[in-house]
Amino acid sequence: MKLMIVIVQEQDFENLARLLIRNRIRATKFRTEGLYSNKTNITLLICVEAEREEEILDYIRQSCTEREEECKVWEYNGNVMIETERTLKIGGATIFISDVDKSLKF
Repeated sequence: MKLMIVIVQEQDFENLARLLIRNRIRATKFRTEGLYSNKTNITLLICVEAEREEEILDYIRQSCTEREEECKVWEYNGNVMIETERTLKIGGATIFISDVDKSLKF
């Protein structure tokens, strides 16, 4: 078994969720927020058989695209923190994958 922790932009989540549900992949969803860009993310915990890992990665590739966007961010200017606008690459997905020794469901 594999545990996949998948972090995607909120605006990419709907397409990914549709693919996961259609293909009977269960996940737990958390609403999270990045520290730097303050954009809302969705973090998914997906526990699947190792054979399905590549299938899920394909769904993520199809649904989550990287793009550039103007964002207000906080930066240190040498003296104080100031709010400034920056062009940031957002979207895509951040994925962590680890082995699961045991999975229990009561």
